[in-house]
Amino acid sequence: MNLTIVTGDHKRHLYFADLLVKNGFTFDWFIEERESALPEPDFQFNREIKKLFNLHFEKRDMSEQLFFGKNPGELAKKKINNIIKIKKNLCAKNLKQFKKDCLITYGCGIIKNNILELFSAYKFNIHAGLSPRYRGAATHFWPTYLMEPEYTGVTFHELTEEIDAGNIFHQTSIHINKNDGIHENACKSMIQFFDDLPKLLTFIFNSKEKLNGIKQKTKGRLWTEKMWNPLTLKIIYEIFDDKINKFCLENKNLNKVKLYSVFK
Repeated sequence: MNLTIVTGDHKRHLYFADLLVKNGFTFDWFIEERESALPEPDFQFNREIKKLFNLHFEKRDMSEQLFFGKNPGELAKKKINNIIKIKKNLCAKNLKQFKKDCLITYGCGIIKNNILELFSAYKFNIHAGLSPRYRGAATHFWPTYLMEPEYTGVTFHELTEEIDAGNIFHQTSIHINKNDGIHENACKSMIQFFDDLPKLLTFIFNSKEKLNGIKQKTKGRLWTEKMWNPLTLKIIYEIFDDKINKFCLENKNLNKVKLYSVFK
């Protein structure tokens, strides 16, 4: 099966490409330029908020280096012949020279229907969040902020134009560690999912019949980029000192998270 992947260019995205190569998968690779891993705070915020903003993204970058390495993607860049860097969303003209069976996206912009229709087999997205409860943007941030870090997880789902709403093929969620902060939660959830992914893909691709996945029963909530604001960081760092896991373990009954998968 001819596989195409479209990823962002952050460490977690590049790690995914290396993982595929290490497990014997070949693919065509589109790398979409994302915002800086260490963005600059908006001038409108005062010194206190800017300091929290910088702290948050510096800690994210440190966590990603710890879990995904300082130079992820180097192996894939050496082994994969067809690599194209794109500035914006994938366009049909980018795909003209490639065989198109299966598509997997992770960390890129929205893929339109005219692109999805070019792929004859599976179209998947790796969503860093548990759909339908957490669809959309920053969905590894909101569970911790909302005092339910147990809902930090990953959904591997059918890719449709409706954001993170396609049929579910596999989900994972983290095991809460009292010593972990928000970025450790996010990174560990991705590592746990990636541990499952090679066997999951082999199972799907080798199935005698095409699998349909599990339909999402509710719309859940769609979190948009505009919902996140640097002021939310005061809760994470000033009130809880990035120890919300510890607080939740000591002061609440954690929810039992319902996960779905076609992979037994």
